[in-house]
Amino acid sequence: MTRHLRTLAVSTVTAATALWLVGSALAGPINPPVGPVAPTYKTLTEVEPRTAINLTNTPGDADSLFKITQPGSYYLTGNITGVLGKSGIEIGSSRVTLDLSGFHLLGVAGSLSGIAFDTVRTSIHIGDGFITNWGVDGIRTSTFGGNYLVIERIHSSSNAGDGIFAHSGTVRNCTVFNNGGRGISHANLVQNCTASNNADHGILATTGSLVENCVVQGNGGDGINTASGSIITGCIARSNGGNGIIAFGNSTISRCVATLNTRSGINGQFGTTILDCTSSGNDLSGISVQGSCNVRGNTCHNNGSAGIIVNGNSSTRIEGNSFNGNVRGLWVTGPTHIIIRNTASGNTTRNWDIDANNVVGPIINRTAVVSAAITTDSAPDSTGSTHPNANFSY
Repeated sequence: MTRHLRTLAVSTVTAATALWLVGSALAGPINPPVGPVAPTYKTLTEVEPRTAINLTNTPGDADSLFKITQPGSYYLTGNITGVLGKSGIEIGSSRVTLDLSGFHLLGVAGSLSGIAFDTVRTSIHIGDGFITNWGVDGIRTSTFGGNYLVIERIHSSSNAGDGIFAHSGTVRNCTVFNNGGRGISHANLVQNCTASNNADHGILATTGSLVENCVVQGNGGDGINTASGSIITGCIARSNGGNGIIAFGNSTISRCVATLNTRSGINGQFGTTILDCTSSGNDLSGISVQGSCNVRGNTCHNNGSAGIIVNGNSSTRIEGNSFNGNVRGLWVTGPTHIIIRNTASGNTTRNWDIDANNVVGPIINRTAVVSAAITTDSAPDSTGSTHPNANFSY
């Protein structure tokens, strides 16, 4: 018993010594360092290294509620409500980042634009907020644009003019709807945007633009309208008052869907290539081209005028397309085009309407052919032709 008590006592002393040693190791020095005591807190600039938009930091002028006059990073701390005759925020400097922080710029009748600058600015970034009901545009850049303009994650709606006027700029991940003018106007790069129910075009892009992965629907003008030398890819254009998609000259339109538009689903001009698109239910043609175009691998069905219409005599290539259930399948006006490997079925007036003096692969009529059921790993040829460039009616 005594031995056990001694063991317990030793263990207790040892544990206490260990705790003292640990405490000694964790404790700081008892005496403060030599010299004056320095503050340990962070300044407001260190905590939030940006400038808040307010009357003290960014006072407005005769035509703006707030005006940014120095380069830097700025942010909203609350909603802004417009007044008659003024823009919400004017950007009066280059090299500005403006974060709306999820807040709303709310215009009123007779106000100007939500965000505006009227001279060329460089390196402007605007993002993350809502812009509604302004008397001119939601965002209005100079008509001469600027270098390195980026607008992203903006919802711009119900403005009297354009939702976003971004001359030569980049517009990403934005939603623009119910604006009195165009949804997105004069941008050079438009990605992952939705433009709907605007009075004019959904997206109007400048020369040499890229428009990709966008949805445009219910706009009063064209869904997407680009100048020459542009690429439009992966877009959906539905129920617009003009063409679903139109590109003017030396452009490429690929992997797009155009349905239920008042004019043509897709319209390509002068050297445009149209690839792997679907165009259906449009009031005029599924695809309309003019001037040395290349139209390959598209599906056009149930369009009011023709699946594909080729206008003029400028050597267009029509290859590997399908025309089903249109008024006309393929309608070619003018000579010097080449037409190979297409298929047509069930077009109400005629499957093929092709002017003289074109180069046409043989057209094989298989409309009356009924093949036997196929349940094995082999079957006889029912195409009726081995010609590599044959077109088929079926």
